[in-house]
Amino acid sequence: MKLRTLVLMAFALLTACVSKEERTEQKVAPIRIDQLLPDKAMAGTGFNVQPNQQSAMSIVGSNLGPGSRIKINGEPLETSVGADGKSLAALVPPRFYAKEGTFAVSVDLPDGRTSNTLPFVVLPTTGPAPSITQLFPDSTTAGKAFNVQGNGSSAMGLTGANFLPTAKVLLNGEPQETNFGDIDKLGCNFPAKFFATKGVVKVTVKNPDGKVSAAVDFPVN
Repeated sequence: MKLRTLVLMAFALLTACVSKEERTEQKVAPIRIDQLLPDKAMAGTGFNVQPNQQSAMSIVGSNLGPGSRIKINGEPLETSVGADGKSLAALVPPRFYAKEGTFAVSVDLPDGRTSNTLPFVVLPTTGPAPSITQLFPDSTTAGKAFNVQGNGSSAMGLTGANFLPTAKVLLNGEPQETNFGDIDKLGCNFPAKFFATKGVVKVTVKNPDGKVSAAVDFPVN
């Protein structure tokens, strides 16, 4: 009886220890990065330039708690942590975007947890001419706004190829405020004067190296 009692006690103790470990593992949430802002830059060109003229990168993810450090190719950067645990920011030394290449970005916590890795791509300063595949929308009615933004202005999206950061969308040759989504995606402001009356607007994309795409017609009916 005594031996059986000791075995049962040992089993109970082992069970309690395993349960405690399992509970601890449940409390330690994995950290994850979902997005780099930006995830692409152009060689030798600053991005998200701060008042001190240094470039900055932001990260959006989950469980990015106190002590989180952004790492590029394993090198920790001085990191600011958002209060919500979902965002980080760090200044990026010029050596990481001085020339084209791909760099691994991850996040570490003081307790040893490490996030997944996302690529930060530095594109060359020149390349093939850009090309436009499709406009969103591809036409409108005179005087009718489209893709209306928070400030009431209209906007256009473009898909294509070989877009570089700081590329500009041109409407009838006039450069517009442009957002770089990716090497195949752009967005731009579309002033009302271009669709106030019937006609055709010529849409082109100009890369920072001066290369310009073929024009695509945007009918205003």
